[in-house]
Amino acid sequence: MYGLLLGLISGFVLGFFLKWIQYVTGSLVYTLLLNIDFVPFLPERLPEPIEFALHLFVAIIIAWIYSLWIRISPHPWKYGIYIGVASSLLFIPLTLMSDRVPEITDIVAYGYWLAGHLLYGLSLGFMGTLLLKRQNRQKQ
Repeated sequence: MYGLLLGLISGFVLGFFLKWIQYVTGSLVYTLLLNIDFVPFLPERLPEPIEFALHLFVAIIIAWIYSLWIRISPHPWKYGIYIGVASSLLFIPLTLMSDRVPEITDIVAYGYWLAGHLLYGLSLGFMGTLLLKRQNRQKQ
Protein backbone atom coordinates (compact mmCIF):
# COMPACT_ATOMS: atom_id res chain seq x y z
CA MET A 1 0.00 0.00 0.00
CA TYR A 2 2.76 2.47 0.94
CA GLY A 3 4.76 1.59 -2.16
CA LEU A 4 1.73 2.55 -4.24
CA LEU A 5 1.36 5.90 -2.52
CA LEU A 6 5.10 6.65 -2.60
CA GLY A 7 5.26 5.71 -6.28
CA LEU A 8 2.27 7.81 -7.27
CA ILE A 9 3.41 10.92 -5.43
CA SER A 10 7.07 10.73 -6.46
CA GLY A 11 6.09 9.78 -10.02
CA PHE A 12 3.81 12.82 -10.26
CA VAL A 13 6.55 15.05 -8.82
CA LEU A 14 9.03 13.87 -11.47
CA GLY A 15 6.51 13.96 -14.30
CA PHE A 16 5.17 17.42 -13.57
CA PHE A 17 8.67 18.82 -13.03
CA LEU A 18 9.91 17.53 -16.39
CA LYS A 19 6.71 18.62 -18.14
CA TRP A 20 7.20 22.12 -16.73
CA ILE A 21 10.88 22.14 -17.79
CA GLN A 22 9.93 21.08 -21.31
CA TYR A 23 7.22 23.75 -21.47
CA VAL A 24 9.54 26.51 -20.22
CA THR A 25 12.74 25.56 -22.07
CA GLY A 26 11.68 23.42 -25.02
CA SER A 27 14.09 20.67 -23.92
CA LEU A 28 12.41 17.35 -24.68
CA VAL A 29 12.98 15.80 -21.26
CA TYR A 30 9.28 15.11 -20.62
CA THR A 31 9.03 13.47 -24.03
CA LEU A 32 12.01 11.33 -23.00
CA LEU A 33 10.30 10.39 -19.71
CA LEU A 34 7.20 9.16 -21.53
CA ASN A 35 9.05 7.67 -24.51
CA ILE A 36 8.03 4.10 -25.30
CA ASP A 37 9.68 3.74 -28.72
CA PHE A 38 11.80 0.85 -27.46
CA VAL A 39 8.92 -1.32 -26.16
CA PRO A 40 8.40 -3.89 -28.94
CA PHE A 41 4.75 -4.79 -28.32
CA LEU A 42 3.49 -1.17 -28.02
CA PRO A 43 2.90 1.32 -30.80
CA GLU A 44 5.51 4.10 -31.07
CA ARG A 45 3.09 6.63 -29.61
CA LEU A 46 0.14 6.37 -27.30
CA PRO A 47 -2.03 9.13 -25.87
CA GLU A 48 -0.14 11.12 -23.22
CA PRO A 49 -2.32 9.96 -20.29
CA ILE A 50 -1.55 6.32 -21.13
CA GLU A 51 2.17 7.01 -21.48
CA PHE A 52 2.07 8.88 -18.16
CA ALA A 53 0.25 5.94 -16.56
CA LEU A 54 3.06 3.66 -17.77
CA HIS A 55 5.57 6.05 -16.18
CA LEU A 56 3.61 5.91 -12.92
CA PHE A 57 3.54 2.10 -13.09
CA VAL A 58 7.36 2.06 -13.21
CA ALA A 59 7.52 4.65 -10.39
CA ILE A 60 5.24 2.46 -8.25
CA ILE A 61 7.44 -0.62 -8.77
CA ILE A 62 10.58 1.35 -7.86
CA ALA A 63 8.87 2.86 -4.80
CA TRP A 64 7.62 -0.55 -3.67
CA ILE A 65 11.19 -1.90 -3.80
CA TYR A 66 12.37 1.26 -2.02
CA SER A 67 9.75 0.84 0.74
CA LEU A 68 10.98 -2.72 1.36
CA TRP A 69 14.61 -1.57 1.29
CA ILE A 70 14.15 1.13 3.95
CA ARG A 71 12.37 -1.31 6.26
CA ILE A 72 15.44 -3.54 6.21
CA SER A 73 17.97 -0.72 6.38
CA PRO A 74 16.30 2.50 7.55
CA HIS A 75 18.19 5.19 5.63
CA PRO A 76 15.38 6.73 3.56
CA TRP A 77 17.22 9.88 2.44
CA LYS A 78 20.35 8.04 1.37
CA TYR A 79 18.47 5.37 -0.58
CA GLY A 80 16.13 7.91 -2.13
CA ILE A 81 19.09 9.86 -3.48
CA TYR A 82 20.74 6.64 -4.70
CA ILE A 83 17.60 5.75 -6.61
CA GLY A 84 17.33 9.26 -8.04
CA VAL A 85 20.93 9.29 -9.27
CA ALA A 86 20.80 5.72 -10.55
CA SER A 87 17.57 6.30 -12.47
CA SER A 88 19.01 9.46 -14.01
CA LEU A 89 21.55 7.25 -15.77
CA LEU A 90 18.70 5.91 -17.91
CA PHE A 91 19.20 9.10 -19.91
CA ILE A 92 21.99 7.34 -21.81
CA PRO A 93 20.19 4.27 -23.18
CA LEU A 94 16.85 6.04 -23.57
CA THR A 95 18.29 8.84 -25.70
CA LEU A 96 19.97 6.27 -27.93
CA MET A 97 16.68 4.46 -28.61
CA SER A 98 14.70 7.31 -30.11
CA ASP A 99 15.13 10.17 -32.53
CA ARG A 100 12.44 12.35 -30.93
CA VAL A 101 14.23 12.96 -27.61
CA PRO A 102 17.30 14.99 -26.64
CA GLU A 103 20.65 13.95 -28.10
CA ILE A 104 22.92 11.94 -25.84
CA THR A 105 25.39 14.84 -26.00
CA ASP A 106 22.84 17.39 -24.75
CA ILE A 107 24.37 18.21 -21.36
CA VAL A 108 21.69 20.80 -20.54
CA ALA A 109 18.94 18.23 -21.10
CA TYR A 110 20.84 15.77 -18.91
CA GLY A 111 21.09 18.46 -16.23
CA TYR A 112 17.31 18.88 -16.27
CA TRP A 113 16.88 15.09 -16.28
CA LEU A 114 19.28 14.70 -13.34
CA ALA A 115 17.57 17.51 -11.40
CA GLY A 116 14.18 15.87 -11.95
CA HIS A 117 15.42 12.48 -10.83
CA LEU A 118 17.12 13.95 -7.77
CA LEU A 119 13.79 15.60 -6.96
CA TYR A 120 12.19 12.18 -7.42
CA GLY A 121 14.75 10.64 -5.02
CA LEU A 122 14.30 13.43 -2.48
CA SER A 123 10.52 12.99 -2.58
CA LEU A 124 11.05 9.28 -1.92
CA GLY A 125 13.39 10.16 0.96
CA PHE A 126 10.89 12.59 2.47
CA MET A 127 7.97 10.18 2.22
CA GLY A 128 10.12 7.26 3.34
CA THR A 129 11.04 9.20 6.47
CA LEU A 130 7.36 9.81 7.17
CA LEU A 131 6.61 6.13 6.58
CA LEU A 132 9.27 5.01 9.05
CA LYS A 133 8.10 7.53 11.68
CA ARG A 134 4.55 6.29 11.29
CA GLN A 135 5.65 2.67 11.64
CA ASN A 136 7.69 3.51 14.75
CA ARG A 137 4.68 5.24 16.32
CA GLN A 138 2.52 2.19 15.60
CA LYS A 139 5.05 -0.08 17.33
CA GLN A 140 4.91 1.97 20.53
